[in-house]
Amino acid sequence: MPAPHDSYGGGRFTRGGTGCGVSGSRTGVEDVAEREAEEAVPRGPRRRAGYVTALFALLVLLLLGAVVVLIAQGSIAIPIGDVLRILTGREVESGTSRTIVLDARLPKVVAGLLAGAALAVGGVQMQTLFRNPLADPFVLGVSSGAILGASIVILGTGGVGWLTGLGVVSQLGVTGAAVAGAAGVLLIALGIARRVGDPVVVLVVGVMLGYLAGALVDMLVYYTDPDRLQALTTFTRGSVRNVTWNELQVVAVACGVVLLLSVFLAQPLNALLLGERYAGSLGVDVRRVHFLSLASVAVLSGIITAYCGAIGFVGLAAPHLARGLLRTADHRLVLPASALVGAVIVLAAEYVAGGNGLTRTSLPLNSVTAFVGAPVILWVLLSGRARRGA
Repeated sequence: MPAPHDSYGGGRFTRGGTGCGVSGSRTGVEDVAEREAEEAVPRGPRRRAGYVTALFALLVLLLLGAVVVLIAQGSIAIPIGDVLRILTGREVESGTSRTIVLDARLPKVVAGLLAGAALAVGGVQMQTLFRNPLADPFVLGVSSGAILGASIVILGTGGVGWLTGLGVVSQLGVTGAAVAGAAGVLLIALGIARRVGDPVVVLVVGVMLGYLAGALVDMLVYYTDPDRLQALTTFTRGSVRNVTWNELQVVAVACGVVLLLSVFLAQPLNALLLGERYAGSLGVDVRRVHFLSLASVAVLSGIITAYCGAIGFVGLAAPHLARGLLRTADHRLVLPASALVGAVIVLAAEYVAGGNGLTRTSLPLNSVTAFVGAPVILWVLLSGRARRGA
């Protein structure tokens, strides 16, 4: 099989928020990956293997460092030595430190690690399936469905809410309503995907479902009590700080399914880089790969949105950064590298957003991921144009 390359081929369609339309041209990210493959990566199989090994080792060290620092820092600083002793099961002098580490900080760190890794892997799958470098795990509109479900409970129950009298809605809770909303959009999107089988049509349907859910949320906001809007705003901006151990079990299962499935999809995704007909000629069941990827990533995005809010940008940026570092589109390398990059991005963003303990206020996680990640992608695109013009 010819080696996979960095081109996504065909046209691309993106959501209205990006301001992009249909285009058949290659992106700067892809050109940078090809040009720098010859310039930045050592030549020869052995030196190439050494470069990849060193890169993965560096990413693992960055991730471990981010985990330890985020656990140690906070409103109450805990010495890194005590953190390491607690994590390895050894005794420490302060019982309070153990409680803070295990019950308050470790759940949010694990949630951020899993969410970042799984969203990044989901982003790789969506970009390959849709042949669209701007696709991400939320492209099917499932996160918008989750936000719609949460909005119904947040804005419509309690106090003077217009659904206060419906006890079943109140008992469902914000998380349950978010999961139900995500499931509703998911069933529609997957039903269409199974019936049509064309990823471009599925992409357009997902975008339209997202717009529809967003419009319904806007209508709810317009007719609700202004005092209740702060809770909705907090939910939609993403956060891993309030995830408990019980909730983490659900998040871990969803993230684990996507990460485990990616191991088995690496080779089929490599074949899809060269076109669906070529993949089919190699014996790849293209429709099954599409359905499994779409279903797992859609469930993931719904669960993540329900428990952590809509953590944006990670699924878009991490795959491009991984390809840029590896100088290849081989999913056997890109998938694990993207998982590590995504986890590091979320943990670093959580540290900046308020996990450092330097301020009493906390920034929205979404704002930090976009503020840190967008310049990186812009730099990759602009450097690609500069190289082509040189």
